[in-house]
Amino acid sequence: MDCKYLLDIGLIILFVKIFSMITGKIHMPKMLGGLVAGVVLGPAVFNIIQSNTILEFLSNLGIIFIMFLAGMETSLKKFMEGSKKFVIIATIGVIIPLIFGFLFSKCYTLDNSLNLFFGVVITATSVSITVESLMEMKKLKTNVGTAILGAGVVDDIIGVIFLSFLLNNGDLSILGIVVLILKIVLFFGIAIVLRSCYVSFYGMARSKTSSKRRTTYIFSCFCTFAFLYC
Repeated sequence: MDCKYLLDIGLIILFVKIFSMITGKIHMPKMLGGLVAGVVLGPAVFNIIQSNTILEFLSNLGIIFIMFLAGMETSLKKFMEGSKKFVIIATIGVIIPLIFGFLFSKCYTLDNSLNLFFGVVITATSVSITVESLMEMKKLKTNVGTAILGAGVVDDIIGVIFLSFLLNNGDLSILGIVVLILKIVLFFGIAIVLRSCYVSFYGMARSKTSSKRRTTYIFSCFCTFAFLYC
């Protein structure tokens, strides 16, 4: 059995800790230290660690954990109240990168499909990194934090629709777009219902069970949402 992944995980933890301490000392988000550690250890610099199945699984699990924790700490009421603002911010955040990405790519190639693809790709936001930074700065529950998170979610939804259209060579029918939007709406609908059920369930269990058992309930909630996400 190849156990090299254990060394890789150890190096990742060590370097992330070192670079996070450095970025913390200069009053920058510790998440930045993790990104720098990834660049240093990855193919871009020293190529010490290569991607493999186990690391990809752990990285995906980590992203789901971060987003799940962010969802638990986000006020659904505040999120819904600012939905119009989120749509406006996200729309601007998609249109501007899309236009400039398209024009920039056009300087190198005349293939409009490729230019449009490049523009769509750079519209995507890294919500997990944003969430981790906001949580570290204790700004996630503020109006600004909620706006950033909401705009990022809407931005990604619009990006997924555009990307689906391009990956189908522009042949995605109106029916296909409607089905895609319905899937997104269904996902959020189920997520909201499950969230309400789990919040009520956790509230009842909190006063009647030990901390270890409450942790089990929270983890089961996480697994349900992770399955829904996949």
